[in-house]
Amino acid sequence: MFGSQLSFQKLVRRGRFDAVVVIDSPELLAAASGPLFRKNPVYLDVHTTTDAGLSYLLDLDAKYLAGVMVPTSYSARLVRERLGEPADIQVVPNILNTEVFHPDVEGNQLGGRPAAREFVWVGKLDDHKNWRLALVYAGMLKDLLGNIRLHVVGGYTAPPKRAEEFFDLAFRLGVSDSVSWLDRVENTTLAGLYKRCAVSGGAMLVTSRDESFGMAAAESLLCGCPLIANDLPVFREVFPPSPLVHLIDIWDPEQVACAAHEVGVLSGREDLVGQVYKRLGDRYGSDAFVESFLSMLGEHQSE
Repeated sequence: MFGSQLSFQKLVRRGRFDAVVVIDSPELLAAASGPLFRKNPVYLDVHTTTDAGLSYLLDLDAKYLAGVMVPTSYSARLVRERLGEPADIQVVPNILNTEVFHPDVEGNQLGGRPAAREFVWVGKLDDHKNWRLALVYAGMLKDLLGNIRLHVVGGYTAPPKRAEEFFDLAFRLGVSDSVSWLDRVENTTLAGLYKRCAVSGGAMLVTSRDESFGMAAAESLLCGCPLIANDLPVFREVFPPSPLVHLIDIWDPEQVACAAHEVGVLSGREDLVGQVYKRLGDRYGSDAFVESFLSMLGEHQSE
């Protein structure tokens, strides 16, 4: 739902919904239930992991909700700490689009074959995603590997001041000629970019301080692009063990350099990619989501 609170209120009053799911928008919860004579079951879907983002849960009375959804067990622990033990929290996994993100995607949508090793970073230009550290490592990887390219994807909503900070830091680090900023990219192009980085011997760089799932990282793996990622608890839950997945202390330059070397010399990558694609698809594809979601609805409707 995109629009004003008033248009949302009109929508839920008109419809006869089996469920209304509100994602991290507490201001919509009261309206989501609809009219007094015909209440809609309302579910809260929590995806944020920051203390500030989760603070609204401290004042929320969960007994008026049909249930609380989270994408991972890690998120469930964070939410339960704020809502208390009685809260009905269920893990309903995110959906990975395995039809768009897959190993056979075309990787040359951004031009000819890569002339250097290419890396990709995806996220908002905020402190939580840690974009500054990504630029720092672009400089380190350039010194180690010679000619490289870092594709920074995201930041469409970044204020002008943040954009200035981005370009200024890239200049001061001497990586302006090695960094491409794509503030907004369609999924089909993004899938091609992941494959392009994989073909070049590069990887996806994840510098986030925390995540509730890691959608972009999972999508890159589906396309065969290895990960060099901060060793977050949720990543250990979501990603299968594989030579394609390098979970490291992202603040340690030596570990980043070692991982960059290892992804560049991977052998048997096609077999590895096929294994990871199947495991992620089986666990987080659309079928898995629908089964989990309907199971959650069924439990509550039978009560």
